[in-house]
Amino acid sequence: MRSLHVGSCGLRASLARRWYADPMAGDATARTFRRYIGVDLGGGKGKNTAVALLEADGEGARVRHVSRKAPTGRPYHDEQLLAAIEEHGDGALLAIDAPLTRTVCTRCTLPRCLGLEACEDPVIEWFRGAGRQLVSERIRTGAKPTTTPYTQRACEVVLHRRYGILPRETFGQGMGPLTARAHYLRRALEQRFKLNHNLIEVYPKATLTRLCGEGRAKAYKRSVGTWRTRAEILEELGDRLRFDVWREGCLRDDHCFDAVICAYTGYLWAEEGWALPEEHRQVFEADGWIFFPRPDEGRGDGVIDDEEANAVAQERGPVVVDDD
Repeated sequence: MRSLHVGSCGLRASLARRWYADPMAGDATARTFRRYIGVDLGGGKGKNTAVALLEADGEGARVRHVSRKAPTGRPYHDEQLLAAIEEHGDGALLAIDAPLTRTVCTRCTLPRCLGLEACEDPVIEWFRGAGRQLVSERIRTGAKPTTTPYTQRACEVVLHRRYGILPRETFGQGMGPLTARAHYLRRALEQRFKLNHNLIEVYPKATLTRLCGEGRAKAYKRSVGTWRTRAEILEELGDRLRFDVWREGCLRDDHCFDAVICAYTGYLWAEEGWALPEEHRQVFEADGWIFFPRPDEGRGDGVIDDEEANAVAQERGPVVVDDD
């Protein structure tokens, strides 16, 4: 057994369910889902896609399945992934860790490009105005461009510059095939899943940064003590996130862990009524949004910093976690 200190992820994860105006549905609707599907999306030809299935139980969410393999034993290639989502799709929310919208320039249908300074698309205007303001302190004469709306979306600029969380750009290095696969899957599922209604884009690192602090969000993958950090996070979320499957498999696997956090982010989105930012809402409706816990969703400042997390850990003392 390993002795772990519990921090404060759980302290940021309990709010009453709210009503919301769904921008895609057009009326006030209660977000009620029976299950939450989280997908940590990998390449279509690889074996790193992981799927997690959570079910709400009245007190929180229970992990009923998490794996990088379909029931047939094969990796989650497109056919297997679509089959799994369709099988569990009734009454489900689907949360995917990959860009579900393309960048504004790649969506453009004009017969010729007017250039970034002359373009009148509202998203490009946002990049010229609010986007530049967000990065203005870093701009120097002759410095390289800080935003490129043909490779990144407005939400990625906001996540980085306003919240200090560096995301992967939609068409950044190595992201093209993943974005293309996400676009294909969204099209293949469009008869059943509608963006910002029962399909959302998420980013596990952003969720963990906001709930557990930057230190844990940086340490839960590809670092010394990864197992311990993940175990701490799951213990801290234990009031609302429980496991009906072998938890050790999730602790040992980057992609399975991320799939669980994707699904849990979807659960919080539904339970707490997260919405698109009111400011520049039309931009994010068109350009896409990555959902994560934000300050204006009723959680105080929305951030647990590392000093506060450590203080709470010392106050709450150690928790024993079984390796098996």
